[in-house]
Amino acid sequence: MTPEEQKAAEEEIIRFQQENPDYWGDQDENGVDLAHLRENLMMTPAERLDKHGVAFAFAMELKDGIERSRTTQKSSPSL
Repeated sequence: MTPEEQKAAEEEIIRFQQENPDYWGDQDENGVDLAHLRENLMMTPAERLDKHGVAFAFAMELKDGIERSRTTQKSSPSL
């Protein structure tokens, strides 16, 4: 992407945000997703830890898969 294309894309995003202020839901002045925050606060600490554990396990599986893919690509002869 050229610098001009990057600038145009950023301007388009800003324009969209200004024209659709509620598109991303309820946010505070810093852009924090208040709906997500409320959802998390409705859970017990144990429930939040479980949710975090599932997300963390997924991230580790993804990381391992990427590493395996890179190892396979390095060891495969190129055509």
